[in-house]
Amino acid sequence: MSKISFCFILTSLAIGLSACSNNTDPVKAETATPATAATSTTATAPTASYTFGVIPPVDKAKASYVVVSQPSYPPFASRDHTGNAVGLDIDILSAIAEKENIHFDFIAHNMEGLLETLNKGDADIVATGVNITPERQQIYDFSKPYMEGNWAVMLDGAKGEKVTDIAQLKEKAIAVQESSLSQKQLTESGITSNIVPVKTVFLGLTSIAQDKVIGVYDVDSVLNTYIKSDNKLYTVIDKNSGTIPFGFVLKKGNTQLKAILDKGIDTIKADGTYDKIYQKWYPNSHPTVTTASVTQ
Repeated sequence: MSKISFCFILTSLAIGLSACSNNTDPVKAETATPATAATSTTATAPTASYTFGVIPPVDKAKASYVVVSQPSYPPFASRDHTGNAVGLDIDILSAIAEKENIHFDFIAHNMEGLLETLNKGDADIVATGVNITPERQQIYDFSKPYMEGNWAVMLDGAKGEKVTDIAQLKEKAIAVQESSLSQKQLTESGITSNIVPVKTVFLGLTSIAQDKVIGVYDVDSVLNTYIKSDNKLYTVIDKNSGTIPFGFVLKKGNTQLKAILDKGIDTIKADGTYDKIYQKWYPNSHPTVTTASVTQ
């Protein structure tokens, strides 16, 4: 697709971004919090300087690609207070762009229809902590996995007796992000039939605070970013559902771009850049080694 003539109609997002800055919210979670928490110790990690929805001038000397993200899914993709694209996926791609001498334009999009932008020709890459599944691999190509996570339910320890086993949540009301793989996985898990779709994970946590649900279902690599010293949130792993890898999504057959991303992932892992990025978004923890079998 032509990047110079590309004209993308930004899908309007009204999914709780203003609520995330409300200091009176009982769950005390903000989409930009992970970046703020680690800024002082990770100054050498790449920082994206792109504004969601605004395509900067193209450097004609570099190959340029359009990346779409759902910007309310920390730590993978969100906005800072100025509207800039921030997140684990944004930093990884920015580092790859630097290593491979290419350029990425980051554009915001709703979760619904996100992957379909690839086949419509509106984007080259989808990057929002996307899980690699056999079903998706039949329709799209993926980069090699860059990390993996566990399916889990987040609960609030201030809301009653602590849950230690996923079986204790049988038929309890659990929130999950609508139109996502998490919703499909929760439905298939058999944990509960009392599923409450919400626009974002943050709004699911708000529903816990409002006693509308008991927990939120997603991967622990997303949920754990909301655990802070001043709250009692915790996760219970859904061991029956196993682990799942994350990768960048490409249009089927885009082998050239896949090769660039795969080489870039290998490079930033080998030179330590990946570890710096990971520590920025997950301070004092280490990435899970990807062992899941995926078709490349």
